[in-house]
Amino acid sequence: MPAPTYSDLARYGREADAYARQFGLTGRHNGDWDAFRHTYASAEMTRQYGSQWARAAGDLYENYGDIINNQSSPERNMDLWNNARGREIGGQSTTSLDSAQRARTALANGDLISNLADPRNRYYDDYGPPA
Repeated sequence: MPAPTYSDLARYGREADAYARQFGLTGRHNGDWDAFRHTYASAEMTRQYGSQWARAAGDLYENYGDIINNQSSPERNMDLWNNARGREIGGQSTTSLDSAQRARTALANGDLISNLADPRNRYYDDYGPPA
């Protein structure tokens, strides 16, 4: 399977933002919108390129955030959690709209982290927790 390009990553972000606006989400940074964006982008990358590429790209993006933006540990946890949920959703989705609707439902059901004070620790998917 080919690797996603930077153009793909940018497109996922634009699509996520468009759906977030359509759904009336708020909290572009560390809120509902941000949680949705991470989940949707990971879902779409999983659907189109597979979960390994989605995880690699998501982890790389978070490492970049750590280094360049001095990202806090709770922010990293939130993003990694939502990325993992997105990979699960992407494994079930059939279209971009399906990914968006599933991500929105996960947000509404409280399955995503959209608040830095959320006490849940990093969510591990099929790769399992670190040894």
